[in-house]
Amino acid sequence: MENTDKKLAEIYNDLDELDNDFRNANLISKLVKLILGKSILEIGCGNGALLGELVKLGKKVKGIEPNLEIINIAKKINPNLDIVQGFAEELDIIINEKFNNILMIDVVEHIEDDNKLVQGLGKFLETNGELIIFVPAYQALYGKRDKEIGHYRRYNKKTLRLLLEQNGFKIVRMNYWNMLGILPYLISEKIFKKPLETSLRNKKQKNPIKRMISKLLFYWFKYIENNINFGFGLSLICIAKKK
Repeated sequence: MENTDKKLAEIYNDLDELDNDFRNANLISKLVKLILGKSILEIGCGNGALLGELVKLGKKVKGIEPNLEIINIAKKINPNLDIVQGFAEELDIIINEKFNNILMIDVVEHIEDDNKLVQGLGKFLETNGELIIFVPAYQALYGKRDKEIGHYRRYNKKTLRLLLEQNGFKIVRMNYWNMLGILPYLISEKIFKKPLETSLRNKKQKNPIKRMISKLLFYWFKYIENNINFGFGLSLICIAKKK
């Protein structure tokens, strides 16, 4: 667990500013349009990038993050964010209010007992409140990078639907995202047996070719990936309501 926490902190510390991180900038842009409520709880809020964008829109936000190093990174970026240190499994201890939306972005795959976690989320949602989940897709792609950053599993539409529906949620919409990432991920993890290279998203100095590729990828996600449902992708986005 300690090695995983350190690895995750290193990843967040190396990430470029949001405008230069083609993946997170466009994911957040897509998610913001899906979040309709005024009060938001993000479980596993990372560096607070999504919460920061929601604050700009006048939302009331609260974040939970277990990794103190990552919280410190978030506070440097946005000192005013309301972030509590704690684990997703400790919601009953940490939270005593309800929200219009609960967000778990790249979180559920880190929870060993995902069934127990989702089972307890409904009590923290207002009537007609929505749960928004973003997870890595396809168990067949599970590889070295998943293990390094503490993933227990990956999901597909069937497994995520079952997890939600058997715990009191009704699916509103569900679709795959990041079609472009599947082939390089497959080649890296399954053929070369090594984690996918992510330097294009890092803040370290990029050479001109890397800068150009990063910019092209940014526009791909902005104008194509975020507007077309290809029916498959490296990740899965789901919106669900309490039954």
